[in-house]
Amino acid sequence: MNLKRVSDIIFGKNFSIIFFIGFVIVSVYYFAANFIFFFLNKEYNADEDYQNTLYSLSNFSFHKFFYTNSQPYVFISSVVDTFVKAPKYSTRLASLLLCIGLVIYFVKKINTLQSSMLEKIYKNALLICAIFITSQMFMGTSDFLSYVLLVVPFLILLESIDSGKINLTNKKSFIIGLLLALSIATRPTAIILIALFYGSVFLILGFKSIFCKENYIIFISGLSIFFLMNFLPIVQQHRVVLDVKEVPKETGVTWFQRNYLMAKFWDSKQIPKTQWVSTQDVIKYKKENPNFVFPKNQIDLLIKEPGLYFRQMLRMVGTATYTSFRFMCLLFPLLLVCFLKSKRFKTVRTINDTNPKDVVKNKIIIGFYFISIVVFSFIAVKMFEFRWIVPIMILYVYYAIVYLSRFPEKFRFMIYTLSFLSGIILYSISFIKTIL
Repeated sequence: MNLKRVSDIIFGKNFSIIFFIGFVIVSVYYFAANFIFFFLNKEYNADEDYQNTLYSLSNFSFHKFFYTNSQPYVFISSVVDTFVKAPKYSTRLASLLLCIGLVIYFVKKINTLQSSMLEKIYKNALLICAIFITSQMFMGTSDFLSYVLLVVPFLILLESIDSGKINLTNKKSFIIGLLLALSIATRPTAIILIALFYGSVFLILGFKSIFCKENYIIFISGLSIFFLMNFLPIVQQHRVVLDVKEVPKETGVTWFQRNYLMAKFWDSKQIPKTQWVSTQDVIKYKKENPNFVFPKNQIDLLIKEPGLYFRQMLRMVGTATYTSFRFMCLLFPLLLVCFLKSKRFKTVRTINDTNPKDVVKNKIIIGFYFISIVVFSFIAVKMFEFRWIVPIMILYVYYAIVYLSRFPEKFRFMIYTLSFLSGIILYSISFIKTIL
């Protein structure tokens, strides 16, 4: 039996089922372990202060709503708590329910693709696992709501692109503005992602794609809704309420100082990369080094210690790239082939020529991903947290699955098989690390 025959058997349709079963078993075990460790663990805390800000709907007041951090998430969690009567689990259950809603949304979209039943099962499994691997839906934080509120409008915008233009009805434009405003109210990080999304659209489609009627409606409606959600704080205290982490001013320490000192200690190997620096550690360092002057911000740090900054950024970009492959398997590099138009890649060239709309959207997603990695690595200083770009990852996986449908069956099943195999290996490595 020659190598080609062996390859055809291993990467064929029938053999892929064996790897798929193994992938499902490992995935279910991994997610079940995370569910137990995060969702069911009363002692676990991932900035889950939201449980302390829930309110009874019978005593609901606009003052509570307006002055509560992450108003949309706290409101949804409060509704859930009306039935659950356990704030810690109400916030976690809210995240999980939102995740289930997002999964249903994408399953319906994937099932509209022209595929066999087996391929639809494979595609749904890969996307669902890519969503669940972050484990954010098991935590009582506002992160997953922000993902939902960003993924849906971004997807609507991408699907509306035709002939290099955004084509939306006024109703859809208003809905996008509403969702983006709610996402900013939920997590301010959304502002960066929205800016970077439009930045990637601008890079691929050009100047005119940004300054169009649809985007004006989105901007005006989003700003108006965000103003209404902050009406009392703006009128009474001339400020908006955003869910921003802050170190108490009386400590004399800022978040940037904590992040900088952490990066400095990691870089010099004074502490392991699993250990974080607390506010008290910064106070102690200041007392022991009274003449040391902390950089004021990222730009100041770049000027004073460019070596440290670039080393940190390289580490973060490397970690983000590895994590991207771990979360998306072969679907991560797959989308990159839309840039290959060489004669040596005849199949890819044919796909590019016959499906230009798909290629444009793929390039926007790729640009969105890489720009975000660089920008967040620059802002973070200490460590890139993949949860910041989960909305991009979800879109990336979805468009990779759509793009995969354009390839010959033999190539598709090779990608499925190798993705399942890499998933089994990477999930197993993650599990082994947790028990060592």
